Amino acid sequence: MVNRLSLVQSQVDAPVPGKARVISVLSGKGGVGKSIIAFNLAYQIASLGYRLLLVDADVSSGNLHILTNAVCHSGIKQFASGQLSLGQAVTRVNGQMDILAASDPGPIPELEDVTAWARLMARLREQSSPYHGIIIDHSSGVSNHATVLAHASDLSLLVLVPELTSIADAYGLYKYLIQTNENIDCRLCVNRVQSEQEASYIHQRFGALADRFLGQVPALMCWMFEDPTVAAALAAQKPLAEVDPDGSAVQSLAALGREIVNDLLPSEPAGSMEMIKETTTVADIRG
Repeated sequence: MVNRLSLVQSQVDAPVPGKARVISVLSGKGGVGKSIIAFNLAYQIASLGYRLLLVDADVSSGNLHILTNAVCHSGIKQFASGQLSLGQAVTRVNGQMDILAASDPGPIPELEDVTAWARLMARLREQSSPYHGIIIDHSSGVSNHATVLAHASDLSLLVLVPELTSIADAYGLYKYLIQTNENIDCRLCVNRVQSEQEASYIHQRFGALADRFLGQVPALMCWMFEDPTVAAALAAQKPLAEVDPDGSAVQSLAALGREIVNDLLPSEPAGSMEMIKETTTVADIRG
């Protein structure tokens, strides 16, 4: 299957000028805060004036529409089937961010194999010009379709927590990604730590294992404290920044957002107002 995945990668468009840059958010297991990070990272980057699309790629149990408090009448199922274009399938979250939701759970016949996911990613890039960035929230664990999406992304952020099972599963996913394509840009985000030293220790242990058996060590891109604000934001279905703008999680996500902007996005979000007007018009027409 690794060889097949490597072959499928060639079907996915490489980044081109005028198209959005793509960030994948992955985890080796569920319950580590992956979706919360994906949503709030998108919110932070959008707050800097960039147009963001949040994609829920967990077609069986995606919940980004719940986190964002968005009422979605269409989403990834309609986009994958070709019933709707990207602009028609998305739902507005706020003035700078849209969501391509997975609010209609269940199998999608058009996404039954990795080749179909590669075609989906190619179409996503082709129609991404209204956005500066796309953040994809993956399903948890190792899967062939998630691997295709990760390799078609400009950056993959692998989320884990300081628990043995999370570290082991994150390593298994990283190993699979590297063995499929050693050139993938995959970096770590250690969530729910008690201190910076704990995050550094987790990265050192993970790095030692990866270096010994894979010959590659992922960079530590961010770490986040255990933050009680998260539970309050979840209950209110609001971004963390609207519940506690000075909270530790918000500060970490803001720093991560700025780093991604510096690494991947244009220095100035040129054309944002025109994009907002154009997207708003489409939304008005759809009712």
